[in-house]
Amino acid sequence: MKSQFWAGFLLGMLALTPASVSARSPQASQNAQKNSQSSSAANKGGNGPASAKDPQPFPQVPRISPEEVERLAKEKKVILVDTDDPEAYRAEHIEGAVNIAYDPTVDVREQDQTLSALPGDRMIVFYCNCAHEEDSAPMVLEMWELGYDHDKVKALLGGLTRWEQLKYPLAGTDVNPKEENGN
Repeated sequence: MKSQFWAGFLLGMLALTPASVSARSPQASQNAQKNSQSSSAANKGGNGPASAKDPQPFPQVPRISPEEVERLAKEKKVILVDTDDPEAYRAEHIEGAVNIAYDPTVDVREQDQTLSALPGDRMIVFYCNCAHEEDSAPMVLEMWELGYDHDKVKALLGGLTRWEQLKYPLAGTDVNPKEENGN
C-alpha cells in the first residue's frame, strides 16, 4: 500500500513538474509528461490500480528479467541500484545492491554527481518497489543523458516485488533469514 501511495505521488509530481526528471533533456521531460498523462488517462477509467493492460511507463527504457539479473549477479557482472528511499532500502533490498534514491524534486546536478560515480564497464540495473518500474526507469534515462551505454543500463522487470516472488537473495532489517532461504 505504501509503495502504491508513493508511486501515485511521484507520478503526480512528474505531471506537475516534468522538467524535474532531467533539467538538461527536453526529450526526457516530454516523455515523462506523456507517460504521466497516459497513466492518468488509464486510471480515469475507474478500474482501480494499474493493471497489466495499462501502458508501461517509459517504454523506451529496456527491461531485464530477474532471472537474468540473478545469473549476472552470481557472476559479479552487474551493479544493482535500489532507487527506494534510504529507510525502505535499509528495511529490504536485493543483496549486494547500492542505494541511490529516486527523487524527482532533487536538483538534477546533485543526482548526476552520484550517478556519474557508477562504473561504465559493467551492466547497471536500477530497480524499485514499483509495479511498472516507475522510479527506476527515469534513472535509466538520466544515465543515458550522462553518456552511459544504452545497452549497459536497464530497469529490473517487475522490480523488488518480482525478485521477492522468485525468492532470490534479499538483505535488510526486515528480512527474515528463514524466509530468505525458503524454509
